[in-house]
Amino acid sequence: MNLSHVRNALTYLYKIVEAGEKGYAVVASNARNRALKILFQSCSQQRLKFKEEIFEEIQQLGGQTHPKSSVLGMIHRGRIDIFATLTIGDENVERVLLKEVLLGERVAIRAYESTLRQDLPPEAHVLVERQFQEVRKVVDQMRLLFGQNGKRLVLRLYDARADAEQAFQSLKQAGIAEAAVKIENFNPPALEPYKDRGTTIFETVLSGAVGGQIWGVVAGCLAAVGVVQMAAFNQEQVSPIVVVVTILGLIAAGTFIGGMIGLFIGWGVASQDNYLSEAVKHGEVLMQTLIDESLASKAWQIMNQVAIAARARHASEAPA
Repeated sequence: MNLSHVRNALTYLYKIVEAGEKGYAVVASNARNRALKILFQSCSQQRLKFKEEIFEEIQQLGGQTHPKSSVLGMIHRGRIDIFATLTIGDENVERVLLKEVLLGERVAIRAYESTLRQDLPPEAHVLVERQFQEVRKVVDQMRLLFGQNGKRLVLRLYDARADAEQAFQSLKQAGIAEAAVKIENFNPPALEPYKDRGTTIFETVLSGAVGGQIWGVVAGCLAAVGVVQMAAFNQEQVSPIVVVVTILGLIAAGTFIGGMIGLFIGWGVASQDNYLSEAVKHGEVLMQTLIDESLASKAWQIMNQVAIAARARHASEAPA
């Protein structure tokens, strides 16, 4: 057993798990569906616990300092904020968040599989295998929420059973079978205050700058080709300096514009980032609808409309 190789494998896994912890915090910040917000918060806390367990194993093998955060993870989290903000429609935002979650979870699955192929100490192997099985359960749930094998799971949290019953009747009137709907009392998880904000302005600026830089490279190359072709058409010669300046100028412009877009989006999301929201305090009934994907959007709209109307009614009835 090469302890250095084992330590490196666990360090890499630590970074991926930490990226998942922070990634779930970011999608929770952007989620407008209270049921999903709480689910994402729970997943974030699960990964926080997992990374602490992994670090204890790293310490047992001689590691002393916490591994540094992944830059790619930062870019990905910033991209989630940007995509969610620029997406129109709550249901579409939900789909974007779930798609990004599954993208990150594919990396996590590969990291766990790679780690388990290492010659780990028995205690470390048991720990990683246990975490891996829990991660797979979460991934299965996220896949079902996004849509899998022609089925999709739709969740909604209501403040009162009467609200859920109203949504249930509306679903029946829309032709959705009773057997597809499940209503149960909501038992909120023991969510603890998160030490970091789900969204950081630095990450949205970084992601925006990187995205702008990529577009700047593409635009710069296209512009350079256009300059060369125009010069050839006019039978003129183009200085290489002009081509280079054109490309670098558009790259710089794209980086700046992308960074500024990320800055404003980061400010906006962070200012609304109530990580432990009122959803935990007021949500009493959870409705789950497992339905054919062809009907999932209709069910989502019905459940959402009832929830919005019910929240508005409860707010107006609340004592001043």
